Order: sequence, then structure tokens, then C-alpha cells
Amino acid sequence: MSNSLRLSGAVLAAAFLLGTAACGTSSPSPAASPATGTSAPGEKPSGSGGLVLQVRDGGGLVPVSPAANIPRFSLYEDGTLVTSPATKRSGLPGLRVAHLSAGEVRTVVGAAHDAGLPHSGPLGPAPPADGPVRSYTLDGKLTTTVAPALRDCTRQRELCALDKRLDSLAEPSGAYRYSVMAAVFNESGKGRSPGAATWPLGRLSTAGEPTSAGRCLLLRGTDLKRVREAARTATSSAWTDGTATYRMALRPLLPGEDSCADVVATD
Repeated sequence: MSNSLRLSGAVLAAAFLLGTAACGTSSPSPAASPATGTSAPGEKPSGSGGLVLQVRDGGGLVPVSPAANIPRFSLYEDGTLVTSPATKRSGLPGLRVAHLSAGEVRTVVGAAHDAGLPHSGPLGPAPPADGPVRSYTLDGKLTTTVAPALRDCTRQRELCALDKRLDSLAEPSGAYRYSVMAAVFNESGKGRSPGAATWPLGRLSTAGEPTSAGRCLLLRGTDLKRVREAARTATSSAWTDGTATYRMALRPLLPGEDSCADVVATD
């Protein structure tokens, strides 16, 4: 995946001009308006211009696969902000999307730099072994810190303020609508396990393609609809095709992603 993570001076200048022009019109552009953030059914937000800042939570309990670790925040140059809530109500990730103004994007990037990002090596106290961590990618560079729950905000005030700002900007959001979702799975046992959801698309042993995180199957159209319907009542990550049980992560593709390689490579 070739999305640039650097907000160039040219892009900042363009964003400033866009924000200035919007102030003089009665109908602000979609990227600049505090709208619901929803897009047309079956479509995903554009996320044009490349990724600016991405925040991930990891460590602690090992997820089903690396692909299960959906980024907590993904901010794009056009103001698209895709967020992943900490909890979900079903087997489907409840991703949300908001659209920030050009000024809000500049403010977030400035707050990230004020917090010391990007930083070579861990920022602040080193995360405990196997403990929860939060990572930030800015300007193409990864910075790792302890999870917010373990952070001392009296010593990392700016970083805590950045997290709060992102949370507040994500609040007026709508459902993230997508047309492609990846199913990443690994066999966990033969036969049907109690409580496993029934996979509606046939045998999983040869479905999709092999990756470093397990087999990966991209779902579109009718197949996507059937899996979404089945996942709404799923109570765990266990799925069965009748012959074996699999641990599975369902991962909507984010703006700029279009393949299993993108999903696995970025997680």
C-alpha cells in the first residue's frame, strides 16, 4: 500500500486555502462540514490525499490475528476520520466515520507534534512486557507508548490532550459504510464447536488466499451481505463451516486499501 503518511507543506497550504474559501460560501464543502459522516450505502469514504495520522491499540491479550487489530483512529488529508470503538455489540466491527475541516486537520497534526510525535523509540516510560500499548504513526514514523489507561497524564499532558481531542472529534460521527470486508481466519479444531457461528459460504479450508496472518477472503456484494447478516448474531470469534471450527476476524477495508496484502501488511 503506497499511501503517504507525510502531510507536506504543499498540502497544508492547499488545506489552508480550502478552509479560507469555505468561510466565504454559504454551502461548506463536505470535508469541512460537521456532518454525520455517513456515505452512500455500499460506498466507503474517499480518504483521498493519503493517511496523515494513525493510532493503534495493541499488546495485552493477543487478538484473533494481526488483522483483528483495526486502527483506533485513521485520519486522512481530506479530513476523513475513521474510528474503531473500543467495544462492539456483535461479530461486526462497528467502525465510525467523521469529516473534519481543514483547520481541524491542521490542529490535530500540530497537537501531535506538540506531544513529541514522531519519536524514535518509546515515548515516555517503556511499555511493560506483554502489556497494552498505543502506537502512533505520523510522518511515516511509528512511535510506541503505554496504553492510555496506564499513562501518567501529569507527565505526558500533551499526549493525553491529543487522545482526548481525537475522541471528541470522533463523537459526531456516522456509520462507516464499506463495500469490501476481509475475513481473516485460522483453523482451531475439527468439527463444530459449541457456540460457533455458522459460516454461510461453504468450505473455509480453501477459501481466499494464504497470508502470514492466516487465510484471507475478501467479501463483496451478495457474499458480504450474507456474512454481515450471520455476524450480527455471532457471540465470539469462532465460526464453523460444518467440517472444522475457525477463529476469525472480520475487517472492513479502510480508504486506500483494496487487497488482503493491504490488510495484513498494515496490522
